Amino acid sequence: MEISKDWDNTSMARLRYLAAAWFAGYALLLLLLFFHPLAVAPRGILLYIGLPTVAAAVAGGLWGWRILNPVKTMGQSMVTGIVVATGAFAIFSVFYSISLPFVERGWSLRQSFGLLLLTSTFGILLAGPIVLLGGILAGTTLYLLARRMISGNKS
Repeated sequence: MEISKDWDNTSMARLRYLAAAWFAGYALLLLLLFFHPLAVAPRGILLYIGLPTVAAAVAGGLWGWRILNPVKTMGQSMVTGIVVATGAFAIFSVFYSISLPFVERGWSLRQSFGLLLLTSTFGILLAGPIVLLGGILAGTTLYLLARRMISGNKS
């Protein structure tokens, strides 16, 4: 599977879907490992597991497909994984600040910008290492999957 300029939209869409599913799967796995010992209310599951997973899928679809390019090195794939995970965190921050007033009482949409700043600031401090580790792991394993797919096609 080579990426070239003459690829059709179907091939590009498949790459985007694969990367989106890959990053969403890694996000879900890390979040379940992180939150599994806690008793979380259903709305907490939506906010702290559902939204980050969806954000990872969006970021993976937007930027993660580049890892599948056969000319990428493992180091470039790790950096791309970090970029995708950082983008997913930014997308999650926006999703969270908009959805919290609808899910929890006591918040209003007028507070969304402040929630965005709060989520971004404290989220970087608290979840930053997990985000970076998840991006590195997802980027590396997606790179290895792509190399296995390419070597399987040549045989």
